[in-house]
Amino acid sequence: MQFGLCLPNFPFGVPPSADAIVEIAQAADRTGFDSIWVTDHILVPSDKPRYGVLYEVLATLAYVGAKTERVKLGTSVLIAAQRDALLVAKQAATIDDLTGGRVIIGVGVGWIEAEFKMLNADFPRRGKRLDESIQAMRALWTEDDPAYAGKFYNFSDVLFKPQPAQRGGIPIWVGGNSDYALRRAANLGDGTHFDDLSPAQIREACEKLQALNPERAKSLTISVRRTVDLRPALAQLAGKTAPEAIPSAMAGSLAEFKAELAAYADAGLDHFICQFEHSTQADHLAQIELFEREINGR
Repeated sequence: MQFGLCLPNFPFGVPPSADAIVEIAQAADRTGFDSIWVTDHILVPSDKPRYGVLYEVLATLAYVGAKTERVKLGTSVLIAAQRDALLVAKQAATIDDLTGGRVIIGVGVGWIEAEFKMLNADFPRRGKRLDESIQAMRALWTEDDPAYAGKFYNFSDVLFKPQPAQRGGIPIWVGGNSDYALRRAANLGDGTHFDDLSPAQIREACEKLQALNPERAKSLTISVRRTVDLRPALAQLAGKTAPEAIPSAMAGSLAEFKAELAAYADAGLDHFICQFEHSTQADHLAQIELFEREINGR
């Protein structure tokens, strides 16, 4: 199993800043994590304060890509249906070329209707637009003479260089836990990007993917993003009273944590992505180092 790490480009701990983001990205690069991930929103209504301070996803990937050497650079997830897919294709291909083929594009349909409205994007038809976005981007990334004809995107007799450094184009992992997302992943994706699913739910999703498209299911990368809180484990190792983990987090002793990761692997998971809950930058870094030393060490 491979392991990823969410960057604090929005506040799930310390307030986001360039220094905080780069320090976590470089810690992941140094300690052996396989990937780093950033979250996407552009303009959210005031009743969604969690995403009110957020460093733009592709600009952030370009920035940290220049300051890291080997980790994959992922979007978790890009709300492609509210963006121009042709511009996204150019931005992502540029980052992939400049970083030597390190980009993974996680995509999703989005869920904040007011954000779509403010961006003049089509919320009711966001699923259909996402499907076309995936197909149009892949054509631009892989074809010598790219062309595409759809309801939302149409192009032919065009030039698109540089294409991504990765042969076959940038991997597209489909985000979302719904049956719609499963069908999209089975038919159009290179992988899945689930959110907070348990090992049992991962196993069930893998079975559904196999039933939907047996051939493609064999090659799909199965990933999940989990909220993780290793602060109780850190306290236990230090002989201190363990703080209470947040209710939704994957937590517990190191032995319990390792057992759950083993259950994920047995269920068919390929890539486990941590979003470490934290209250200070030192707290965040300590969890990264503990994870690498006790769980990911290889």
